[in-house]
Amino acid sequence: MVLPKALVFFDLDGTLLNNKSEVDQEVIVALEKLKENGGVPFIATGRSPIEIQHVLDATPIESFITLNGQYIMYEGKEIYRSQMPQELLIRLKKTADKLGLAISFYTSDKIRVTNASKEVDSAYNFIHAKTPPIDAEIHLNEEVLMSLILTTDTSVDAQLREEFPELSFYRNTPYSIDVITKGNSKATGIQALVKLMQFDKIPTYAFGDGPNDLEMLTHADYSVAMENGIDALKKAADYVTSSHIEGGIVEGLEFYDLIK
Repeated sequence: MVLPKALVFFDLDGTLLNNKSEVDQEVIVALEKLKENGGVPFIATGRSPIEIQHVLDATPIESFITLNGQYIMYEGKEIYRSQMPQELLIRLKKTADKLGLAISFYTSDKIRVTNASKEVDSAYNFIHAKTPPIDAEIHLNEEVLMSLILTTDTSVDAQLREEFPELSFYRNTPYSIDVITKGNSKATGIQALVKLMQFDKIPTYAFGDGPNDLEMLTHADYSVAMENGIDALKKAADYVTSSHIEGGIVEGLEFYDLIK
């Protein structure tokens, strides 16, 4: 196997995607140049594999870290998955039921929601996705890798963190909170990838804009925050590029000579 010259990780919403959840043509061209130069582009996202298929179809990207580090593919081959403990999922659903909140459960190849609501529809409309089918017991029967609490009520965020110290909660949209096993993140996904593929001598680059990108950018050898990103991310990054709708991806790749 020919070793790559660089591993480049891109968040999706607010980073690789424009405001229509699409990849601009100039970004697609830049990704093709990156691959021609020996770099391997990765999607690094909280979304599931099935939710990024349109990006994979539109770009030369074949590798990804999805579900906030819980599931990894390299060049089309699965190399890692991390299951959430069923006991925690049962407790989480009971708490959500008491609060009157819906939960989405994510496996490697499907998404199911516990019940229908306007908040569920709003959460998936926000990311230009279809509302998942209902199955309130999938966590009892299948391997769940990530969950989503669907609510605009930010007052529950602290309550959930206090009640479930074993879990990490990332509010990445006004409508939802990503939930994964504590200690896992996009950064630990990168660590698992590097270890499994013996890529420890390959430089890593990360692009992002949101709170669940902070650990990834801190971990990468070279980090790029989008101008539209949160302040904490821009302070932590090695370089702040233009926004995701103003050529920021191309600018960041050029800054590090990953494309010319």
